[in-house]
Amino acid sequence: MRVTNSMVNSQVVFNVQRSLQRFMDVQTEMSSGRRINKPSDDPVGILRDLDYRSEMSKLTQFQANVSQGQTWLTTYDGILSDVKNLLSEAKDVAISMSNDTYDFSQRNAAANEVQAIFDRMVQLSDTKLGGRQMFSGFRTKLQPFQVGSNGVTYLGDNGKIKYEIDAKMHQAINVTAAEVFLQPFTTLGEDADLNVSVTNQTLLSDLNASSGVDLTAGTFTISDQNLIGVSATVDLNAAPPATTVGEAITRINDALTAAGMNTTISVSLGDDGNNFKVETTASGEISTATKLSTLHEGQGIDLSLGSVRVTGGAGIDVVVDLSTADTVDDVITLFNAKMVSEGLNNVTMGVNATNTGFVIDDASGPPLGLNIENASSDDLTAVGLGLNGYIGAQLVGDDLDPQASFVIDEIAGTTAADLGIVGTYNHTQGGTDLDPMLALTSNIADMRNGLGFDGDSFVMWQGDLSSTVDLTDPAIITIQDLLDKINNSALDVTSELNSSGRGIQIVNNDANRSFTIREVDGGRIAKQMDLFGSSDIMGSLLVLVDALRNDDQEGINRMLFNFDEGMTLSLKTRANLGSNALRLESTASHLLDKELSYTRLLSEVEDADLTKVITDLAAKENSYQAALLAAGKIIQPSLLDFLR
Repeated sequence: MRVTNSMVNSQVVFNVQRSLQRFMDVQTEMSSGRRINKPSDDPVGILRDLDYRSEMSKLTQFQANVSQGQTWLTTYDGILSDVKNLLSEAKDVAISMSNDTYDFSQRNAAANEVQAIFDRMVQLSDTKLGGRQMFSGFRTKLQPFQVGSNGVTYLGDNGKIKYEIDAKMHQAINVTAAEVFLQPFTTLGEDADLNVSVTNQTLLSDLNASSGVDLTAGTFTISDQNLIGVSATVDLNAAPPATTVGEAITRINDALTAAGMNTTISVSLGDDGNNFKVETTASGEISTATKLSTLHEGQGIDLSLGSVRVTGGAGIDVVVDLSTADTVDDVITLFNAKMVSEGLNNVTMGVNATNTGFVIDDASGPPLGLNIENASSDDLTAVGLGLNGYIGAQLVGDDLDPQASFVIDEIAGTTAADLGIVGTYNHTQGGTDLDPMLALTSNIADMRNGLGFDGDSFVMWQGDLSSTVDLTDPAIITIQDLLDKINNSALDVTSELNSSGRGIQIVNNDANRSFTIREVDGGRIAKQMDLFGSSDIMGSLLVLVDALRNDDQEGINRMLFNFDEGMTLSLKTRANLGSNALRLESTASHLLDKELSYTRLLSEVEDADLTKVITDLAAKENSYQAALLAAGKIIQPSLLDFLR
């Protein structure tokens, strides 16, 4: 094949241009610092590059979302701190105004202070961030609260604003005013005890908070501790078993009558309205079992010195030490033993014929002419025993007037304890609270141990809606009637027996409205039912304002618990938001790590190796220079080139 000059020239020019292109590519890589400047530089690498850049774009958006969420949570934290401080201020006002130091005008001034705290709460709920309401859920253009004179209503919704903070990971960053300011921290009446009175018709099974009275054994004794062998056995389980309080009382008193004890002890309904009463009457009689501490109507005998002196004209002078005596029998035993030891066998002590005191007999013939007296001027034992004077043939002591002393004790089981009457009775006294269960059929008039309530009515406020409960309504007779009246009111509430079964509770079913229960015309029904107050922060502030303006010291004092609970609730909400903030902080750190990883991967794909590029650039430059020199030798100019 013939190689022409034209072919040689074309090849030389091609090679020079290719060498120049290689030199320019390296020079571009050098100046840009990037290995890939156009898709053709690395088709596979460019795909990886686009993937990495797409992920980094997402990371940028995630980081922006996290930053925005952190701003919201930081703002909430500050607001909740203010809420806690405001509640603390309200509590301080309530503490200072709950005593007798302040008068009506001072409490009215304090009401203005609490009203200002309430207004500040409303302002906090109205906080905006970036032109958006922070406490209105999704309704970020709507003010969260509608404020009335007796309550507040939440106008927002329950929407949770969620930001995507990572792939398939969302975080809610808002709370609503209903959650912060209206969330119930208590149920009104949940710990109430209406103290339904015990009547003759009360079932034994309803006593002791429905634990009832254990009649498995059903037997106990009532014993006169002043007299030997005087005791009654009570059996409530004998057929037919006692089922009501009235039947139990009858069974007990019948047993006392059968034992001849009915004139000194009996059982009846207690004056407190919630227990049994054990009524005792001192019989004035003693026996050898009588305790010295019961003598002289319970004042007893001082035996700190505890000696008596027996003297006679025949040179008899005997001191009897009675300091260790505890019962009448102890005194008799110690005295008689001393007489025997002194050779005075015919001088004996016992209980007198009327069983009211001591007697000393001298059976000597003739009597020894003895006297009994106090052992010293400081020792009044003989006088205390009623035996001071001339004995002669017989000295009948003074009446010792023992106080009643009865013991009620179990034979088996816990019947007496369940009736609240086990123990010692030296005088008329009531047993322990029988704590009867509140039944739906219980009469309102039997509440508070039969005392009823002070006042006629109370009012419930749900937001600015109200309903008054009037206990003078002839339709309200039983607890069930009262529950029906409340549950059928215009308010969205539920009234029921509380978990203890001792009182009623009222639950606010509308999470968007504050809930309060207040007195009417200075009554005390709501307080006596333990329903007075509020179940939320905003309602509690309004109740406190109302109590201060009404100079209601009891109502002010009852609100102290609410502010403690409100502060606890705000701290819990703050803690929950704090956990969300920690999650965002952790996510931000994670996103930064991912950003650095993708930046490194992107660098590995895009960035040029400058050391290698510098070397390549020098080599390509030399190659280009060489190509130019070679081309200059191969392509020599001719005369025709100059003629052109």
